[in-house]
Amino acid sequence: MKRVLLLMLLASGLLQTYAQKQLTKGKVLDETGHPLPGATVRVKGTTISSPTNAQGEFQVNTAETSNPVLIISYIGYITAEAPVTGNGAVSVQLKTDPRSLNDVVVVGYGTQKKRDVTGATSSIKAVDIAKRPLVRVEQALQGTTSGVTVQSGSGQPGKGLSVRIRGASSVSGGNDPLYVIDGYIGGNIESVSPADIASVEILKDASATAIYGSRGSNGVVLVTTQSGKEGKPRVNFSSWLSKASIPKKLSLMNAFQFAEQVNKYTLAKDNSATPPFSDADLKGFQNNPGTDWQDAITQQPWIQNYQVSVSGGSANVKYFFSYNHLDQPGILINQWYKRNTLRANMDAQLNDRMNLKVNITAVLPQTHNTDYSGDITDPFAQAYQYDPTVPVKDASGKYTPGSPRASNQYNPVANARNRSVDVNTTNVTATGVFTYRILDHLTFTSNNSYELQSQLSQSVFPLETNEGNVKNDYAQAETNRYRSWQNSNFLTYTNRFGDHALTVTALFEQASKTNTNVKAQAKNLSSYNNGYYNLGLGGTQLTTSGYWADALISYMGRVNYAYKDKYLLTAAVRTDGSSHLTQKYSTFPSVALGWVINKEGFMEQSRVVTGLKLRASYGQTGNQAVPAYATIAQINSGGPAYYFDGSTPAVSTPLGTPVSQSLQWEKNTTYDVGIDAELFRGRLTFTADAYNRQITDLLYNVPNASYYGGGNYQKNLGSLENKGLEFSIGGMPVAGNKFKWTSNFNISFNRNKVLNLGGIDNVIVNNIGSAQNGAAILKVGQPLGSFFGYKFLGTWKTEQAAEAALYNAKPGDARYEDLDNSHSYTSADLQVVGNGTPKFGFGFINDFSYGNWSMNVMFQGTHGNQIYSFTTPYTLGGLGDARHATSTEVLRMWTPENQTNVPTYTSNSFLTSSRWVYDASYIKLKNISLTYTFPERILSRIHVNSLDIYVSAQNIWTITNYPGYDPEVTNATNAITQGLETGTIPNPKTYTVGLRLGL
Repeated sequence: MKRVLLLMLLASGLLQTYAQKQLTKGKVLDETGHPLPGATVRVKGTTISSPTNAQGEFQVNTAETSNPVLIISYIGYITAEAPVTGNGAVSVQLKTDPRSLNDVVVVGYGTQKKRDVTGATSSIKAVDIAKRPLVRVEQALQGTTSGVTVQSGSGQPGKGLSVRIRGASSVSGGNDPLYVIDGYIGGNIESVSPADIASVEILKDASATAIYGSRGSNGVVLVTTQSGKEGKPRVNFSSWLSKASIPKKLSLMNAFQFAEQVNKYTLAKDNSATPPFSDADLKGFQNNPGTDWQDAITQQPWIQNYQVSVSGGSANVKYFFSYNHLDQPGILINQWYKRNTLRANMDAQLNDRMNLKVNITAVLPQTHNTDYSGDITDPFAQAYQYDPTVPVKDASGKYTPGSPRASNQYNPVANARNRSVDVNTTNVTATGVFTYRILDHLTFTSNNSYELQSQLSQSVFPLETNEGNVKNDYAQAETNRYRSWQNSNFLTYTNRFGDHALTVTALFEQASKTNTNVKAQAKNLSSYNNGYYNLGLGGTQLTTSGYWADALISYMGRVNYAYKDKYLLTAAVRTDGSSHLTQKYSTFPSVALGWVINKEGFMEQSRVVTGLKLRASYGQTGNQAVPAYATIAQINSGGPAYYFDGSTPAVSTPLGTPVSQSLQWEKNTTYDVGIDAELFRGRLTFTADAYNRQITDLLYNVPNASYYGGGNYQKNLGSLENKGLEFSIGGMPVAGNKFKWTSNFNISFNRNKVLNLGGIDNVIVNNIGSAQNGAAILKVGQPLGSFFGYKFLGTWKTEQAAEAALYNAKPGDARYEDLDNSHSYTSADLQVVGNGTPKFGFGFINDFSYGNWSMNVMFQGTHGNQIYSFTTPYTLGGLGDARHATSTEVLRMWTPENQTNVPTYTSNSFLTSSRWVYDASYIKLKNISLTYTFPERILSRIHVNSLDIYVSAQNIWTITNYPGYDPEVTNATNAITQGLETGTIPNPKTYTVGLRLGL
């Protein structure tokens, strides 16, 4: 009996073991019947999965589910489901994913299969954008694609980023790319919430951008927002919360160190003077570090972002609605940016031949004190120049107005707290796309967009601000009303004749813009209790108004041809007419060729090279980089008054600056050669491009002779060159059962050079801010962004006393290069001392996943660029409003015993010199995030489709030699002044927690 029981227990255990581990075996093949190693086979509704081996075979435990279904996935193929029936082996043949090899991308006025694209383009998908907590769309471009340099020039909340595609192409005009949002050319990129994006396409070479003619010379960014899908309503909610802080602080002296140095400075200037700080003062400061003005002027705010969307629809009508709210305080006190965005995208199939899409967006941004341009008088800049022995407030609780030492400006905290610059904007854009299929192969499309923007700007600078301190207090209000209209009509013929594929596009387009503004300003108000709401209290009042309008009309024809899907041709011609120019019309041609090598017989059966395309292109685009009415002579107002009756002044209207009589388009001619490779069915991808861009007929604002009326006028002169190399490589180094790793690296090299300036070989640029006068130069043979000044050689040492005397200097004074050996420092010794243009930029993105966990790590950086920092010299005192040094660098000042390169107080230290030029190369950990995706078995119980929670950090680690706050910032206004920096608020480091929920 015992033996029988033992046998029964043994049999039961074996049956239970078999039931617990019922293995289903099978094989995964491609379309040609070849095995697919590395494919993932997962049991639906569970986390059980297994990879296929080298022969495409797998085995997976299916005992835990009844009627098990296998989900088979592989890069470049459509995911398939296979039910398990009986005990037989499962054989699955995957089909090539058309979204991979035949991925349809937007190319402007239509779409094209990715494998048929002949121009240099890059794509960013929504899944990649979702990996970072983004405030603006431009952030999604940073470090993600080759040939695109994105610089966050200021850490002020809500500020747009500088985007450069293949370098700067205009001297004084705009260099930002053209944004096309759902077909609306020149759309407001601020109006797009990053969470609403479906995809972003970047057109880089002229063959791709020439279809936009006059507006495509700086590259084109095509943004496509999400649309609804057929099915029941889907609700998605996402939110993130970030803690921001200043990335670093400058090394400044405490109260004791400062007071001691002020005494030394005073005695160095006059050894008979009485030091300002007594011994008792110094003793008191030894136990009192004083005011840390960097801490006093900054804060650590919480940034909030909320997004909700509803989408769905039937076979004929689909919809997508979303709402986004962003609340972003700045790291500078009393500064914030808020934005509410509403979007409604609808797609209606009216009948078998007609389709209508309507996209409506409303964005309502609000800003408070985000107008700082970067100058030594800004509160942030004043904080590092200010006297640490002075408290923020006195014993009575009132702000201390100023100090007789260090900066002579007003208390920076009081200045920041008491000023108000508020801008409230309402921007509504509506785009309607009507498509009518006239014949089976002929389609008519009409794209119509209308944008209306209303803006109210109000500001007040009362007595307790810098302006009030110099009796220039005022309040003002300004309204702007902007309207834009665009109408694009085009016919598209598409057909295939055997081995021949043909697409022909013919376009007529027209656009117009108008802007009106009214501004009222009141000075010396009798009371500021009402802020900017009662300008009637002003002692002096001024009212101005303005208006401008422009128009553009265009014609375009394009042909896309493919033979056997391996020999590709794209040719386009566009003619644009602009109201801005004298020679209004110009024609821009382009042509591109492509060869899909992997479709040739000698490579068609390759299992290694699954995609290989060679591209070559030529094209021209234009730039109308001048304001409206640049060709029309203007009459000024506000000239010297004339007294007709001898006592009453009358407003004079003198003639303005003369204008050019032959103003024409800037022309941008680009040659490009590229290669796209795909290996192991997309497991590894590689793209490389080489280009040369010649920009001719440069538009520049030329100074006019005083005897001709003075001022500046626009003129075509000279030429500019950009040439470079771009490389991008991506793939999946590890594709295991549970652990996967995908990696993408891109790097871009660009060389920029001024070739000709029409006989003007050097143009000294008067820059922005009160400190940056004459610090940049536009010089033939040099790149844009060149710095101009004296070359700093350190200090005169003791053994060089005799030579120093020839320059009326002594040991310890600053020493500069004397180019003409005149034993004096004159304008003849000024030279190019640096450049703000990077030699190359790169991005390195890695995604890791293990089970339900995933991690994203993104690095981004530049190399070879420099910063001309005017922050540092003002912390060393003796310049402008900085009467005494605040930097700890003066503790290393030259002495006979310690002969450093920090000049003495009595030295002649020029503001414009290479002493203030620093290496601005950097590597930043732009983002690191850890995400947990809840498994399906848990979500099904709570009736949720998807749920992700994540933590992330941005800008938390930087490798750089730059001693300032942030090597990425600049307060440049154009390509000539890039790299100049004064008191710019740095980009904050942030720590984020967030979630994504799908219902």
